[in-house]
Amino acid sequence: LYAQWDAAGEREKKSRTIFAQHGLKTEDVYRELEAARHAIGMGVDVETFVHDALEGLGAGWTRDRKGIRINLADCTRALKDALPVEENQILVRFQSPAPENGLLLSRIHPFVESLASFVLDTALDPLTKSVASRCGVIRTEAVATRTTLFLLRHRMHLIVSRGGQDYPLLAEDADLLAFQGAPDQARWLERDEAERLLLAAPTGNIVPEQIHMFLQGVLDGMPHLTSRLNQACDERAEALLTAHRRVRTAAKVRGTIRVEAQHPPDILGIYVLLPMPAGGF
Repeated sequence: LYAQWDAAGEREKKSRTIFAQHGLKTEDVYRELEAARHAIGMGVDVETFVHDALEGLGAGWTRDRKGIRINLADCTRALKDALPVEENQILVRFQSPAPENGLLLSRIHPFVESLASFVLDTALDPLTKSVASRCGVIRTEAVATRTTLFLLRHRMHLIVSRGGQDYPLLAEDADLLAFQGAPDQARWLERDEAERLLLAAPTGNIVPEQIHMFLQGVLDGMPHLTSRLNQACDERAEALLTAHRRVRTAAKVRGTIRVEAQHPPDILGIYVLLPMPAGGF
């Protein structure tokens, strides 16, 4: 009995040593924490997404003192089956505390994840009408010259070498790039500028023929843009490698690591923003 007791104590000491965090310094992981928060989004970002997606899918949205009441009665059966709720009427909040008999929704809540997956899957399905589109053209006061946004998915091989053995992992990362002007004379914007354009609202009309013309112009000009898209993938791979090395060094993890970018990145969406004409219409 005493031998088993001592052995259990030794195992616990080793376990605590392996998973110990007291050796980590706040500044060593702060950048990764901020990057994670930026990628996940704050409560207001989650609320905006859930509201816009559900409103486009036919759901009701009413706010009262207890929270937000969502009515799914008029939504499609496909959406109801995709969401992890049994009732058509649900009460939610996006900030603590959680509502009584309701849901506190965060970025990683199953309801939000299921809704995001449904919107993405239907957008990628050419046979299904979706609340989101893989491409589009709008006129907006948010730009002064023609601006094109790319929603990208980067794929990278994360390879950890330990004890002479390689352990490959697949890493994916979403990215947003934007350029002004025609593809053969593209003036690329900083990522912060590109992200701000996600809030651009349509303020004018555009005929279907023009929509097709501008989108086809981007597709025809892809040879002029490929090198920048590949460069963006390399930048993400280098950032991923730097972050892993920084955290592994702080945690005193053994082994080496490298990241291999996979070219070209997947283009999930193309969106063209056109300025309003002088007279407006």
